[in-house]
Amino acid sequence: MLAAMADLVSPSERAPRIDRFDDPLAEPNIEDAHISHVLAPLANLPLLGRVERAYRQKLRLKSWQYMTAVSSGRAGPTSQGGLFVAFVVGTAGFASNGFIYAAELPSGRLYKKFAITPFSVGTSIAPTSTAGTHTFRTRGLEISMQSRDGGRAFATRVDGISADGERIEARLDFDAKQNDHLAICVPLPGGRWSYTHKQMAFGVSGTVTLDGKTFQFAPDSAFGTMDFTKMYALRHAVWKWVALCGKSRQGSVVGLNLVDPTPDAPISENACWIDGKLEPLAEVRLAVDAPGNIDSPWSVEAASVDLRSVAIAHVEQKLELPLVRHRLRHVVSAFSGRVRTKTGQIHDLDRIVGIAEDNDTWW
Repeated sequence: MLAAMADLVSPSERAPRIDRFDDPLAEPNIEDAHISHVLAPLANLPLLGRVERAYRQKLRLKSWQYMTAVSSGRAGPTSQGGLFVAFVVGTAGFASNGFIYAAELPSGRLYKKFAITPFSVGTSIAPTSTAGTHTFRTRGLEISMQSRDGGRAFATRVDGISADGERIEARLDFDAKQNDHLAICVPLPGGRWSYTHKQMAFGVSGTVTLDGKTFQFAPDSAFGTMDFTKMYALRHAVWKWVALCGKSRQGSVVGLNLVDPTPDAPISENACWIDGKLEPLAEVRLAVDAPGNIDSPWSVEAASVDLRSVAIAHVEQKLELPLVRHRLRHVVSAFSGRVRTKTGQIHDLDRIVGIAEDNDTWW
């Protein structure tokens, strides 16, 4: 590993540095990389080069920060008053996206508010996860994620009105200052790249209020995850993703970040956190038993992971435009199975609540 460096793309280069970093980058300037696109031949021409750069950076770059928190690491008859909540601020240039959804545990009662706005109207995403604030504002939904301590903690605030008219209010603080963080830049097919900063072992404090009912979050029993990503995405982007964090039967805090398919690179974002210490994972495979059934169990496998999921609640977001098709499915799930460390220690997970994402987007 290398110490965190200021830039991904140096002034003399057209491609970013491919590497894993010990800390999230203060200036992950992947937007300065060059990619193949319809206006690419203009890149080196006077004046027209500015047009190419504006098109590439404003309409081809995709960035977001997605966060989850669960007020109980388990879902089942013994968990009373538990809650899973997730929210995002994101933009793909031509459209921006903000949402929040929350599922009561174990009943699965769902509260949700999704919004898509044209271009960057009401949306501001900081160029890094280490400083600044990501915001999304539109009618019925306001989201704010403020970075603290160089991206090792976040203050988040959400105010919204659900699709059914219920008031949603979240005041959550995420803290993972003492943990290892995952930051990598990897190539994608077709000469494109992705930078991501992920942390799957936050302690979370604060409250979420849903239609007048308040759920408490405390760091010793509430856990969070975060995904900050900037990428020159593929025209057709397809992936499955699993993110979760909770306590194992052995009492350790276990976090997992798994993606399938994994980009063909010497490093990957597949990793687990055991009490804040990161271990890379290999041979990841995520599969849905019945792909046409959104509530179908998932099997989660890696060289040192073997889990099965049970669906608790699900949400789906779709966008159909002449040149854009977007389908995002999130299944709030309880995961059970085993995680094995490099030293051979086994951690048993018993209905740890997390997210299973199925993404299929043309843009």
